[in-house]
Amino acid sequence: MLPLLYAFLALALVVILYLTVIRPRQLTWGATQKEAVGALPGDDIVKAPHFVATRAITIQAPPAEVWQWLVQIGSRRAGWYSLDFIDNGNVPSSRDILPQFHRYR
Repeated sequence: MLPLLYAFLALALVVILYLTVIRPRQLTWGATQKEAVGALPGDDIVKAPHFVATRAITIQAPPAEVWQWLVQIGSRRAGWYSLDFIDNGNVPSSRDILPQFHRYR
């Protein structure tokens, strides 16, 4: 009976650690405290969300430079800029700006 109690206590400790330390960090990965608690576009649309996560990265480049890469993201475009062997069927993502994806439709 004692080993079962120890197993239960160990499991309870892992769950508490996950819920109080690990999960909050996962939900705000890369975001500053201000970003994590601040209002974001669309917050006024969903009044009582069931799930809230704010993840962020800092890019040391002006928005116009970043936009060139964002506008060409996608399947049958420049790719997903991820691990190509995972999401692209081993088709490499572009390493260049591709002008054909920068036209408005």
